[in-house]
Amino acid sequence: MNSFLQKLRYYSLILFDRQTPWYVKLILTVGLLYILVPMDFLADTIPLFGWLDDLAIASFLVALALRLVPKEVMAKVKSKVFKVK
Repeated sequence: MNSFLQKLRYYSLILFDRQTPWYVKLILTVGLLYILVPMDFLADTIPLFGWLDDLAIASFLVALALRLVPKEVMAKVKSKVFKVK
């Protein structure tokens, strides 16, 4: 669970960092809203498939956003969260 909380803090620090571009913030926000809002491509009432589309789309959006974050921001946030020197 500690790893999950570290990653959650990592993504939130990237989201709220002033040097993070607006389009990265938009992508991360859309990914979060897609998970939280009950409207989906596949209904969550369909066992397994309803959750897999949430996981796939959210994972894609987070991966895309992380590729677009400037390296300086990534290094700064990584050092704060994971205590890397």
